[in-house]
Amino acid sequence: MNSLKIFDETYSNKKNFIFLIFFELLNNAEFENLLPNEYSILLKKFNQNLQYKNFEKLDLNIILKEDNKSYFIKIFESIYSNRFSSLLGNINTALKSKIFLDKDLKQIGKILYEELDNKANETDFYNAIIHCLKFESFHVLSIVNQEDLIDDWISISETGQLRINYNMTNWSPIGSKIELKIEKFNDDFFKFICLAKAMDYDSREILLVEVHETNIKIQDGFFYHYHFESNIFLYKKPIYDFKNDTFKTEIDDYHFLFQRKNLPLSVH
Repeated sequence: MNSLKIFDETYSNKKNFIFLIFFELLNNAEFENLLPNEYSILLKKFNQNLQYKNFEKLDLNIILKEDNKSYFIKIFESIYSNRFSSLLGNINTALKSKIFLDKDLKQIGKILYEELDNKANETDFYNAIIHCLKFESFHVLSIVNQEDLIDDWISISETGQLRINYNMTNWSPIGSKIELKIEKFNDDFFKFICLAKAMDYDSREILLVEVHETNIKIQDGFFYHYHFESNIFLYKKPIYDFKNDTFKTEIDDYHFLFQRKNLPLSVH
C-alpha cells in the first residue's frame, strides 16, 4: 500500500505512485523557481528514498504549508496539464533527467522499468492531490447535521487496526473492528470514543477497550478533534459518503466505514 500525506489526510492506493510524484515535481521548472527551498528539501528526500529503493510513502507536509499552498496548486495543475509530454514517457528520456546526474543509471533504469506502468493511473492521482489542496480533503465531504451523528456506531470496513500499547497490559487485541460512540459532552464539544475488542490473557474474558478518545466539533464536513483533557486542537478529519445509517472517516491514518450499531451488520 502506497500513501501520500497532505496536511491531516492520507491518500492510500495499492498501485505505486510515490516515485511518479517525486519525479514530476523535481522535473518541474515552476517548482524549482517558485519554491527553491522546498525543492531542495524534496530532492534530499528523493535521494534518500532512491538509496534505499523505497517509494511507498511521501509526507508532502515536509514542504507544504498554508502560505505556499496556492503555489502547489499552480504547480500540480501545470504537471497535470503537461502529463502527456512528461520526461517520464520512456526509460531513455527519463534517464536524461538532471535528478539522475552522477547516479548509477543501470540501477535507475531498473527502478524506472518498474515504475513506468504507473503513468496509466496518474490522472486519478493528480486529480486527488489537486482536490485535496483546494478543498483540504481527498474526499467529497458530507455536510451533516451534528444531531445525525450522535449515536453508537460500529465499523464494517477498516484499512488498519486502531490500537493502544498492549505490551503494557494483560490484553491481546482481537481483529480490527471498532465501536464508536459520538455523544454530547458540553455546550462546546461532543465526545468521540473508540473501543476495540481484546482478550484478557489470564481470565480469557473478552473486553471492550478504549483505544481512542477526543473531544470534537462537527463543522463543514469535518470532525475537528481536540485533546480530551486540555481541549487543545489536534487535527481535523473528513466526514464523507454519509448515507444516514453509514458514513466514512479517518482515525489516525486508517479509513473506517461506520454503521449505526442498532442495525443488522452489512457485509463489506
